[in-house]
Amino acid sequence: MLSVLAGRLSTTLQGSGGCISIEGPIGAGKTRMLRETACEGAEQGLTVAYIRAGIIDQPTPVRELITFLQHVMSSESEFDDLVRPDVNPFWLADRLSELIGDAARKRPLLIVIDDAQRADEISGLVLQGLVRSLASSPVLWLLARRPVPARSLAQHAIGWLSEHATVQLHLGPLDDEAVAALCAGVLGAKPDTSVLRWAARCGGNPWLLENLLSALMEAGQVVIVDGTASVLAARLPESVLATVDRLLGELPLVVRRLLMHDRRIGHTFTIEEAAALLGEAAPELSPSVDEAVQAGLIQRTGAKLAFVQDVIGEALQHVGFRGGEPVPSAPTTITQVSRSEPIGPAEAFVPPAAPVPGRPVVSPPPQACGCDEITAQAMSALGDVSDKAPVTLVRALRLLIGAGRGAEAGRLADIAVRAGIEMIADEHLVLEFAQGLQDAGCHDMPAELLQRTLARRDLRDLDRAKIQGLLGDTERRLMRVSGMAPKLGNGRSASLAHAFVTDRDTEIGGETGATGRLICVAEPWQAPARSDGDTCERPLWTWMTRALIAADQFEDAAAVCAAIKQESEKLGEAWSEPLWHGSRAEMLVTAGRLDEARVAAETGLRVMDRSAPNDSVPARAILARISLHHGDTATASEHLRMAERLVPKDPGADKGSLDWALAQFHAVCGRPSMAVQTLISVEGEVAPDILLFTEAPTAAATLVRLARKAGLSPEAELAAEFARRITDSNPAVESLAGGAEHAEGLLRHDPAALHRAVEHYQLSGRPLATGSALEDAAQEEQAIRNQAQAVRLLGSALDLYADCGARRDVSRVQRKLRNLGVHNIGAPAAERPTSGWESLTSAELRVVRAIVDGRTNKEAASMLFLSPHTVDSHLRRVFAKLGINCRVELTKHFIEHEAS
Repeated sequence: MLSVLAGRLSTTLQGSGGCISIEGPIGAGKTRMLRETACEGAEQGLTVAYIRAGIIDQPTPVRELITFLQHVMSSESEFDDLVRPDVNPFWLADRLSELIGDAARKRPLLIVIDDAQRADEISGLVLQGLVRSLASSPVLWLLARRPVPARSLAQHAIGWLSEHATVQLHLGPLDDEAVAALCAGVLGAKPDTSVLRWAARCGGNPWLLENLLSALMEAGQVVIVDGTASVLAARLPESVLATVDRLLGELPLVVRRLLMHDRRIGHTFTIEEAAALLGEAAPELSPSVDEAVQAGLIQRTGAKLAFVQDVIGEALQHVGFRGGEPVPSAPTTITQVSRSEPIGPAEAFVPPAAPVPGRPVVSPPPQACGCDEITAQAMSALGDVSDKAPVTLVRALRLLIGAGRGAEAGRLADIAVRAGIEMIADEHLVLEFAQGLQDAGCHDMPAELLQRTLARRDLRDLDRAKIQGLLGDTERRLMRVSGMAPKLGNGRSASLAHAFVTDRDTEIGGETGATGRLICVAEPWQAPARSDGDTCERPLWTWMTRALIAADQFEDAAAVCAAIKQESEKLGEAWSEPLWHGSRAEMLVTAGRLDEARVAAETGLRVMDRSAPNDSVPARAILARISLHHGDTATASEHLRMAERLVPKDPGADKGSLDWALAQFHAVCGRPSMAVQTLISVEGEVAPDILLFTEAPTAAATLVRLARKAGLSPEAELAAEFARRITDSNPAVESLAGGAEHAEGLLRHDPAALHRAVEHYQLSGRPLATGSALEDAAQEEQAIRNQAQAVRLLGSALDLYADCGARRDVSRVQRKLRNLGVHNIGAPAAERPTSGWESLTSAELRVVRAIVDGRTNKEAASMLFLSPHTVDSHLRRVFAKLGINCRVELTKHFIEHEAS
């Protein structure tokens, strides 16, 4: 292969460039081959740029390429426009093509891109354009990548380059002869059978093999006698653990979990067996298995799978390994433990000091972080807002379950019971919530709720039968998950993931019995450490506020936020202020209070010194969105750039809010295709994020609108279908119903659906979403030549945007109105009097005109595309500003100032 590369270097020096793609699994030697080729190219007289993609806190490949050109071309060209954050990638590719072509005419270039599969989307698109446009120039592109599923636009672009490269090189595992030669090279002696046996455990992976042999030598476990090397070790050296840890850091979480369970699965296994052990569905696990196969860590023979490198499995079973969760050497079974005292929310379970022979000891759960107590106190504040706290909470948690956060919903439900919110008071709520938990794969919590409900004496026979039926289904599912259903003292079943710790002498329904609390006993969850002393990756209370906001319960969310702050300060608990300010800012943005939201988010950034760095990501994403509403793309770009650096690289990380802000940024900058494929891509297999679409009900409509511009019809159809599916699962949430109607109306050009979307958004109290639907409805009305209606719709949208302070949206709607021939539109006053007729806003004046014409509040709301509640609010403000208290006086003011 090196001779092939050397030949391409020579042809480049002679004026003919091209592209070479090197592919291979982790540790196959791609980076070494790149470095040797780069050194050879430099020695032969080429100008060499060596760029590695995906390095944290380092510039993107395109930025590195621009820096390289600045150095090569000195001050001959202007580069300021190339580094603008909102630069169009296609224009950037054209400009860079000119500059690289100029540089190559002076001296041929070798541009090396390592780890190309990690390139960001702009870099991927730009590189694809550059390789194609510079095909006839003396520029040799050398790309190395690990095969990965093409889930993003960048990976599609890099994949296209690899498939259409002038030369394609594939690195695979070393054969026996090459393994022996590498052993001899590293050890400086001929390897004997003991060395080769150890080498075979690396599965032909040269990187692993070199690290293993070096570790054995450093540990003094290699002897050389008469030119022959032997290994004395019987166990894996400690230093190999760090090597395996680095390798696993390249992989998604599910793939790491699969590898860490290899001893429990067996050397060979099927996807179904692995899925049963990991508690996942086989179809959902299949893509992760495919990625592990592409990475060269698993091999497939028919339906059977096997691990390639025994060294990795041995390292993962090592008692000192810390790269992932520890795995017991044998399957864990369930043991019941009795206690005479209840377990408090922050109390850890301590197993007996000495295990009973023949009975495995129950593993302790992680130490509680303290946020449970804060969450419990904050949750009790719901009762102060409304007497419907159980209904509010169950609907919010049901929504959370549907968004893939069943574990968080289950913990919140358990805390709710302890906080005094009697979720089992209404049997219909119990059925709704328990069914949701069960559908999400959380079987123990619904079993507990159903058992508690059945203990009530006032339960009607029909409801008792329904609950017993669901309980039976839950227990059958438990048996399927665990493969066995050990019975506890109270007759309940337990899964391999949970058991009940019983609290004796507790009264249930007037009878003495036993209640249960859920405690993990197998595969304990281990949260990453946080700098502020909290052990949660995200405190539990953040999920409660997010669920309430997504369920349109803004007053409840505000009460919870206030209680969280008060309780945290009272208890002196370590808590994340940036996350708290971010939650409050999200609530304010959703309610259209942009200026207040900006202050809240900026306050969160100012107190970052007391929290983990990535706690600022939600606040920065919100500030980016607010900046876009204000027309400030430069500030938005800066916040997004900082947030992208801080967000965890784990594929399972919660980064929906950041992706949503990125998509909106691309849309504002005129990149509809990139905006769409940030969130959804049929060809690239980028699935929509359920949580994002639940929290941002306008996301589906935005994607439909942008996908139509970009010619991405499958994405538009999928986004609308996805919105409808979420709405069907949460029929009581107005904003989600509005989102589904909004997306469908845009997709089918249906003005009636868009008007229904406006009504739903109004009832949900989301003015920015309402304004967006009004704009789209106006466009459809204009298309059917109903100009007067379009003007009214746009006027209502303008009022909403002006009240929210969304300056960019105001300017956009003003342009649309001017295009319809409406020219007497003034910009919102920068400073308005606080009282008198001149203090009235345009939105308030529209309401006044409707009321003076003799309409009721409900009729005015229907005409102005507002909710009756909004009309009431406008009128209260008008009466206060004018110092009046009846409609007769309002009419007098109107005649005096407007009717002349």
